Amino acid sequence: RLEFKTGELLAVLPKSWKDETQLLERKLGWISRKYEEIQKALSKFRSLQDNGNGLLVFGKFYRVQENGGVKIDPDDGLIQCDLKDRWQVRRLKAILREKLLSEIEPAAREYSRRFGVRFNRIFIRKQKTKWASCSARGNLSFNFLMVCLPRELIRYIVCHEVLHLKRKRHDGNFWEQMSREFENYGEMEKKLFEYWFLVQKCFRLT
Repeated sequence: RLEFKTGELLAVLPKSWKDETQLLERKLGWISRKYEEIQKALSKFRSLQDNGNGLLVFGKFYRVQENGGVKIDPDDGLIQCDLKDRWQVRRLKAILREKLLSEIEPAAREYSRRFGVRFNRIFIRKQKTKWASCSARGNLSFNFLMVCLPRELIRYIVCHEVLHLKRKRHDGNFWEQMSREFENYGEMEKKLFEYWFLVQKCFRLT
């Protein structure tokens, strides 16, 4: 199969395959269309990407100042952190994780009450292929990269995953209930698609 999960083409083939040329030639139209979709999505954020020394946090690019301790100043749009210092990067990631959790937890409790469901635990992890997931045990897992998203999209993802505790499948009933919470859910899905590729290009705290 072919994937564009990180914005770059990845071919996943059985061991028995010796040459991927045939598959690529057969899927050339799909590859071209998908690449154009990704470039179109990224072009919407071109002005943001021009800030090459920035970090994207809650939908806003922060300038990075590498002297001093580790600090986030939302009023000045400034992050203090030496990105070459492993300890400082680890500290910054811990701060960002706490900030993201403070957005996720209240929303998860609110939507669990609204939908009449209960979740077990919340995890924040670095995930390669999706924004979030839920398990059969009622655990909710959220991608650490969600810290890059605007708060309205974070809330949308939380709502989506909590609803999966009640409705497992993306069927008509699922989307009908999502539309009660977010009338513009189609637009939200489109924005998440666009932000996915922006985040893959711009997030530098590895």
